[in-house]
Amino acid sequence: MIFYRVCIVGLGLMGGAIGMAARRRGSASRVIGVADSRETIEKAIAKGAVDDATLDMRAAVADADMVILCVPVRSIIAAAQAVLPACREGTIITDIGSSKSLIVRDVEQLILKQKSKAHFVGSHPITGSEKKGIEASETIQLEGANCVITPTPHTDNESYRKVDEFWKSLGLKTARLSPEEHDAVLARSSHVPHLLSPALVTIQTEKSLDLSGPGLRDMSRLAGSDPTMWTDIIDQNAVEVGKALKDLGQELITLAQEIDQLSRPGTPGAEAARERVFRFLADARQRYDKRYAAAIKKEDDEAAQDALLDEI
Repeated sequence: MIFYRVCIVGLGLMGGAIGMAARRRGSASRVIGVADSRETIEKAIAKGAVDDATLDMRAAVADADMVILCVPVRSIIAAAQAVLPACREGTIITDIGSSKSLIVRDVEQLILKQKSKAHFVGSHPITGSEKKGIEASETIQLEGANCVITPTPHTDNESYRKVDEFWKSLGLKTARLSPEEHDAVLARSSHVPHLLSPALVTIQTEKSLDLSGPGLRDMSRLAGSDPTMWTDIIDQNAVEVGKALKDLGQELITLAQEIDQLSRPGTPGAEAARERVFRFLADARQRYDKRYAAAIKKEDDEAAQDALLDEI
């Protein structure tokens, strides 16, 4: 047990998944949820995501050792402002926001302004789904996922340690980055892909969509994500996302120039362009294999083993 009483503010996709994992793994003796409707409370209790839940945020956090803000990024600062006056001394507050610089800065300022004795430690478990709502919380894979924790010079060391221990107890692998470094890294690994997938859908014609195969379906999966949620994330990390898109744009311009050469067979530059396109694809393949191929093979082997056991 890491904490006695954990309060999850926001019983949606991630809040539900974290609650179920915390109860299943014994990371908290008691998990209390805060929801925005009685219907959500009933679903959360039925799923085993919480021991109990309420609509009263301040009452829920009053005796909490840890409060996890599992609300959309646009609402995290407002949620922190609402819970801080009700938190007792020593309460640890964390969040799951996909952008960090703005959130961490503003919540730390709120703590100073309110002279709160609570401690804030920013977090971002890097897992999710294009689905939404507590109904889909079983689709979230916490085991083996990465979780970035974003302390600052103002972060209480013991609170950081406990937050780190909590996420690890759920099976996540933790990494420590500054809020600014987190946003620079995630702009490239997460935020830009969530813009590229809709862009790929946008350039399709009705006929190309009708005649598409699994390649386009796989590449465009993220276009099914919640547009409001991702607009808010991109808005909060606009500077870093802009930098990453410019770098990507330069790559695409260079690639387009090579393809233009390929479209002119027999010219002096065509063969050299072919070699450069091959090298571009081969280098990316090598990097992909180094990072992902072994993990994918392991998952496939485990799935095959599970299927075999089911047959026995």
